Amino acid sequence: MVNKRGLSPDEYFKLDPEVLNMLMVYDAYIEPSGTYIDMMYHAHSLYNNTINNPNITSEARKSFKVSDFDFLGVLDDSTTKERLEKYEKKKKENNSNSISAIGEAIKKQVLGKNSNVK
Repeated sequence: MVNKRGLSPDEYFKLDPEVLNMLMVYDAYIEPSGTYIDMMYHAHSLYNNTINNPNITSEARKSFKVSDFDFLGVLDDSTTKERLEKYEKKKKENNSNSISAIGEAIKKQVLGKNSNVK
C-alpha cells in the first residue's frame, strides 16, 4: 500500500510514525500481495510440485517441509536477530565440521600411505 499508492517523498516523511508503522505491518502481513503472502504461495506451490513428483521416493517426500522452500526466511515466526544467530551458529558448525572432515581425510591419506609402505 505504501509503495503502490505512490507516496511522494514529502508525503512519506510527513506521515506520523505510528501510521507509517501500521502501514508497513499492513504491507508485510495483511495485504494479499504482501511479501508474506507471496512467499507462502511460492513455498506451497513448490512443495506441492515436489511432493507430486513421481521421481521422488516416499522417504524423501516425508522429509520435505514447506519451510524448506522459504528462501527469504519469512514464514518462520522468529525475529531477524534470532534468524541471524541461528545462521551464524549453523555457519560455525558447518565450518568446524568441514575442518574436521579435511583433517580426517588427511589422516586417512597419511595412514593409507604408511600402510602401503610396509
